[in-house]
Amino acid sequence: MAVGQRLKVDYWFITAVVCFLLLACPAFMVFAPWTSAITVAEATERYPGQVDPKWRAVADYHGRPHEWDLGTIGETPIGFAACTLVLALGVGGSVYCCYRSWRLQRDGLRRTRRCT
Repeated sequence: MAVGQRLKVDYWFITAVVCFLLLACPAFMVFAPWTSAITVAEATERYPGQVDPKWRAVADYHGRPHEWDLGTIGETPIGFAACTLVLALGVGGSVYCCYRSWRLQRDGLRRTRRCT
């Protein structure tokens, strides 16, 4: 495989890792608790005495209620849609860049095998 070809493979792979680490992982860290966020009224029934009525919403972390500042999905559907879009772009971009890297590497290996 030529040096320039190898650099392209590396660049696509680095871009895939960056998409995953900077977009997909943080978006997932927000997306996952948001899907289980409940209203303060529901949380007060489930966890009596553990929920502050001033909270906007409550997220359940392994059976313990915590304040969730972003609200429930029903309260902020545009924010949840934006988070979902960023998550989809991060995962999709990572998969696409990995595919491009794999494809360039495969094509480069085919060319070098034919020459020998």
